[in-house]
Amino acid sequence: MEPALQIDGLSLQIGDRMILDHVSLTLEKGAFAALCGRNGAGKSQLLRCIKGLRKPSAGRISIDGSEADAKTRMKRIALVFQNAEMQIVSQSVEKDIAFGPENMGLGKEEIARRVESAIHLMGLEGRAKQRPQTLSGGELRKCAIAGILAMEPDVILLDEPFANLDYPSTLTVIRALDTLHEKGYSIIVVSHEAEKFLAHTDTLFIMDKGILAESGRSSEIFQKLPEYDIFIPDGASFGDLTWLKR
Repeated sequence: MEPALQIDGLSLQIGDRMILDHVSLTLEKGAFAALCGRNGAGKSQLLRCIKGLRKPSAGRISIDGSEADAKTRMKRIALVFQNAEMQIVSQSVEKDIAFGPENMGLGKEEIARRVESAIHLMGLEGRAKQRPQTLSGGELRKCAIAGILAMEPDVILLDEPFANLDYPSTLTVIRALDTLHEKGYSIIVVSHEAEKFLAHTDTLFIMDKGILAESGRSSEIFQKLPEYDIFIPDGASFGDLTWLKR
């Protein structure tokens, strides 16, 4: 498989603190990866460096095999923040989804096509005219995801997408991520809640104290998660690690 995203020797130092220490990883095209680790391991900062929101101290980030500067990454890599409401800027779902393509200078027909496609992909039919503030937590996350899908990114990053969601909303987001994976999107999800969704992933990265401590196929290394204080139920098989089976 070709890499959608490749990170080589990425470091981030703030003052005298090393936040990321020579992190290298590869995300294959169409892969669904979980990025797990203790609080403070550097997961969210890594996403921000990948996206282009923070300048790393050293290292190289490539998309489709070519080194990509911060400006390029801002266009080609999408990041959904933990607080999805931070990304909602308009007074209706369809207008919010259209916001990104409009700022890209696309024509009206192309914007309409992308909005319709994103609404369908995220199962938001019937919500297009609705105010985002009236959506459930899970629907709000789906709206935020639809907004970045409309910009047709190469890679999608999500930071703690299940945080502060109730059970039905969590299921809604898991199903949405499953749909994106089936459609061939390259995805990295940062979460410490591996038991909710890990069975849907094919790749697992584990960070600890700013380094990439483990990486490999999720089904082969998931049992190492408790070593890094990531909960998985005792005796659970890999296939058990999804709330869709509850």
